[in-house]
Amino acid sequence: MKGIFQTSLLFLKNGATIVGLITAVLFQVFFNIIWLSGYDQVNERMTELAVTIVNEDGVAAEPVAESLAVGLNFEIKPSESMQEARQMLTDREVYMIIEIPSGFMQQAEDLSKPMTVKYVMNESNVATVKSVMQNVAAQVTATLNREVQENGIRGVLNQSGMTADQADALALGLSSRVEAEVERLNPVDNFAFSMVPMLIVTATFTGAMLLGMNLQKVSGELSGRAGKWERFWARNIVNLGAAVIVSLVGSGMMHVMGVSSAEGWLMLWLFQLLVTISFILMAQLSLLLLGNAGAWLNSALLPLLMLSSGSTIPRDVMSEFYQGIGHYLPATYAVEGMTNLVLGGNGIGRDALFLGVIGVTTLTLGAFSIWIRRSNPAISDPRREKQLATVPAVLEASVSSSDH
Repeated sequence: MKGIFQTSLLFLKNGATIVGLITAVLFQVFFNIIWLSGYDQVNERMTELAVTIVNEDGVAAEPVAESLAVGLNFEIKPSESMQEARQMLTDREVYMIIEIPSGFMQQAEDLSKPMTVKYVMNESNVATVKSVMQNVAAQVTATLNREVQENGIRGVLNQSGMTADQADALALGLSSRVEAEVERLNPVDNFAFSMVPMLIVTATFTGAMLLGMNLQKVSGELSGRAGKWERFWARNIVNLGAAVIVSLVGSGMMHVMGVSSAEGWLMLWLFQLLVTISFILMAQLSLLLLGNAGAWLNSALLPLLMLSSGSTIPRDVMSEFYQGIGHYLPATYAVEGMTNLVLGGNGIGRDALFLGVIGVTTLTLGAFSIWIRRSNPAISDPRREKQLATVPAVLEASVSSSDH
């Protein structure tokens, strides 16, 4: 036991152990601060999710449409036609279409027939949206039933002078006349597929962090043998090779697990390659700017990327701070592009462009940080080279003596 205790003290005296302990603590600090502040009051901000109401029944149904708009606790965006509304839904400008069909008010006069309201939902979103919009559909259906019920009672009373009891009995029969017809745009039947965007952000940036830390260590060890520019560009050659391998493994695993893309596997891999490169360069920039302390900055970036990207909740319900900062982080475009590829959407052109811009920017900033740093060329002193050459022999002798 004494030997174990003494060895534990040796571990604690090593700087790497202290850094590891601090990093573990900082992960708790950063995740708690960023996630709890980012998710704060999200339920209250769910009303900021937008829906649109399309009135295909003209002037007759305008009072119903206006009543729905007032009664719904959600942002209502106007649309002139179903075609326009569908485009807004595909672009994720709105999260559901409520369509009042042609002849809706005329159907209300025939008490023997049910009435149908159509809801169109885009399931190419985080799972939270689907749940919220299903609740909205139920709320709208209940509201319309109440509207039809009141109009039916009023019409019957006006025509036949029915008593209040008779009117109440008839109202009970009218309360379920309106039926919901739900159309699913980009249906997602496997919940696991909806988690792919968050998986990409978490796994890729975590891997980029660890890769960057190890390359930072190697770069320091090679400082006596190679100049700063040689090490910088060699490091990025390794980054590129790592990005190719990591993205191939990632997209290959998704293919094996049944995840497919409407654009094909090659496009899925190329986009993940672009995501991986942008993440690696961002993690590298923290280390180039702050040295080993950059690992702690990356620890803070991980929860920030996961939150602000919209991989867990829609970005529309976040605070303005997290919405704003998300525009400058690659995870936002990684999530949007991967969502379009795997779940359905308008393609990845815009997202690929922004990822490319962020990658070039972080690489340029990294090169600038190298440029302003004092040069540390490779040492060519023969005595120093002789000293370096004897190091392995000394280590070998130490190992041999310890074995004996």
